[in-house]
Amino acid sequence: MSERPQPVFRVADTGRAAAVDSRQLECFIAVAEELNINRAAVRLHMTQPPLTRRIQRLEHDVGVELFRRTPAGMELAEAGQILLERAYRIVTLSARAVERTRQASIGEVGHLSVGYYDSAILDAIPAIVSEFRHQHPDIKVSFELVPNRAQVDYLRDKLLHVGFGRDYPQQQGVVCRTVAVENLYVAVREPSALASGRPVTVADLRGRPLVVYPASRPGFADDVIRMCRSAGFSPVIAVEADDVVACLAYVAIGEAMAVVPSSATRTRPHGVTFVPLGGAPPATLECISLAANAAPALALFTRFLDHRCDALKAEKVLRTVRNSIGHQ
Repeated sequence: MSERPQPVFRVADTGRAAAVDSRQLECFIAVAEELNINRAAVRLHMTQPPLTRRIQRLEHDVGVELFRRTPAGMELAEAGQILLERAYRIVTLSARAVERTRQASIGEVGHLSVGYYDSAILDAIPAIVSEFRHQHPDIKVSFELVPNRAQVDYLRDKLLHVGFGRDYPQQQGVVCRTVAVENLYVAVREPSALASGRPVTVADLRGRPLVVYPASRPGFADDVIRMCRSAGFSPVIAVEADDVVACLAYVAIGEAMAVVPSSATRTRPHGVTFVPLGGAPPATLECISLAANAAPALALFTRFLDHRCDALKAEKVLRTVRNSIGHQ
């Protein structure tokens, strides 16, 4: 007799509790992504009738319609879209729990899980993590692309130890550290008047269409908008891109230009050039973690970040003193 699957979560249904197991969620995700029962059944290595029954049972258990049947096939209902977002997290959490258990059983307790959603993954983040691993070579590091708005949830679910990004809102129990600053550049499609060799200022962006990213807020796009407004004008937003790669792709096809941190210059699409943006405030890169997370690898990493920050501040003060003496 097979073991009965344990419920992943419970939902209320007219006064009774209904259990939803991980296999039901896997079936739901497949159908939601394929929007076709037959293709989803092939993907799940099962036949169409039992898959249809699983979806019908899931809709009965949660008490709402998850899919709308249309002449063209099927589409996700609003409730289905909400469940899909949570289903991804639940299935990931389940798989990660199994992996963490396996790591602990073989002694792999020195693991740091890093979330990111920024061009800094091309420059500052690897530099910081590489410096950390030079001091702690036994710590294994994994990277995961997670949007800023979801990173705190991932931290609370213990899917991540730290998250890197920008413009995090203050949240109780979340520690936010500034770990790097980056100068700004204007990404333009060649040829461009802004790439003529003369210095570019924020005022030069007035009236010019811009690509900003990320589309989700808050984020670096807000910094660019505030910078323009501080210079006395509202920017002309042509496109809101999901990330820096899509942003530079829009620049490459001539859709608009974009303001980007220096780390974005590490990738250069064909026909795109980067011009320094003078007089602009630098972009700050931040690292978040949970104050209550006592994972050994996280404790080492946050201690490393604090020491690194103190060293950089001391170096900056020393450089300022030397420059002051040199000008006397």
